[in-house]
Amino acid sequence: MLNSDINSRFEDWLLSPRETLDFEVKQWLNMADPESQGLVAKALIALENHGGGFLLFGYRENNDKSLSPDPNRPISLEAYLTDALNAIIKKRAEPVFHVEVTLQRHPTSNEEYPLVRVAGTSKVPVRSDSATAGGSLKQHVYYMRAPGPESRAPLNASEWDALLRRSITNQREEIISLFRALAPATVAGRFLEAAPTEAEALGTFVANAKARWSHLNGGLEESDPAKITLGHFFFAARIVGTSRHLNERQILELNQSAKRYTGWPALITLHGEKTKPRLIDGCIEAWISDQADVGHADFWRIDAKNGNFFLLRGYQEDSLDPARGFGNPGTLFELTLPVWRLGEFLLRVLDLADAMYEPPYEVLVECEWEGIAGRRLFSLNGRRHVRSYTSAEATVRTSGSFPSNGLRELLPEAVRTLMVPLYQHFEFFVPPDTLFAEELGRMTKNSF
Repeated sequence: MLNSDINSRFEDWLLSPRETLDFEVKQWLNMADPESQGLVAKALIALENHGGGFLLFGYRENNDKSLSPDPNRPISLEAYLTDALNAIIKKRAEPVFHVEVTLQRHPTSNEEYPLVRVAGTSKVPVRSDSATAGGSLKQHVYYMRAPGPESRAPLNASEWDALLRRSITNQREEIISLFRALAPATVAGRFLEAAPTEAEALGTFVANAKARWSHLNGGLEESDPAKITLGHFFFAARIVGTSRHLNERQILELNQSAKRYTGWPALITLHGEKTKPRLIDGCIEAWISDQADVGHADFWRIDAKNGNFFLLRGYQEDSLDPARGFGNPGTLFELTLPVWRLGEFLLRVLDLADAMYEPPYEVLVECEWEGIAGRRLFSLNGRRHVRSYTSAEATVRTSGSFPSNGLRELLPEAVRTLMVPLYQHFEFFVPPDTLFAEELGRMTKNSF
């Protein structure tokens, strides 16, 4: 029953545990007692509706709110294994879902603890299907994970919206299949496959943009805190369709008035003498080099004539500014930041392309993360549990092609397609599918 791969991932957690929205802990329970079964069912339903997570048995809360191993260990762990817990779910949840249990070995005591993995793949919200006499589980309640953390019913429209959206996310493959069936054959057949000639045109635009940025960045003094030396990322896009022939001034005005999803949006416009956009090489160009911070040292271009977009930025992880950086420049790679950055870039491109091109059109995308060798993956706010995986690859580049129809609705799928190859270079790490929908949901609701 011991899963060595999962056990190595959670060794540190077993030594210093804490509960999060996707990680719940229960002490040893009398699993023959209906009230204990109700507590377990409530926790598992909430994690399933949360989009997945883990439930660990055998730890108790101390007076100071810390967690430590519960000394009241049962003689047998049979009641905590997969079949027993799935029997509880079958009796007390609707629709029924499946969980898997592995026994995780404590790295110092060598004792085993049942770890329940909840996949969070139900395509409709799960509710309790029975109640316990003592009230540990109420009937017909759609339990969810909430800040605290705690398991409870949704309290407002926003929480119901999040619950329903997670279920819709689990229907994504069905939605995509339907979308492909309804889309014109010439578009559906090219989903995620860039047309070579258009891809080559985008590649030429990217090469010229990178050369221009390299010249500007190289002109900064070595001591300039905005000079990018440890690595950067870029996103580029090309619109393939029928142009409405907007001129550069019209596009610049549209970009300035476009919706902002974060405090430092993609293709940001500043009005300083050195940072305001200019017309260079037939492109609208801006270079932000006065922020004393590589994480905000943006270089971007919009090629109005050919529908090309480019954004290059240093890693916020490398900033020397204590208010903006994370410390140890060149060594860290934050888990969720790239999802927000790419999602915001694609939304900005769509906002501009809707005005620049007749629908439908196609969006070719190219991404690059450079200087990631030796960087350690981590989660800044602790909202995501991730092991310290390290990249051995210096540069990762991905690309894809997406039809405009439905791309906003399928944004998490598009971002996932472009980003999973990046994460896999961190010791084959693959984020859960729910990460992309949840993080982009927070971004679009300005939850930053």
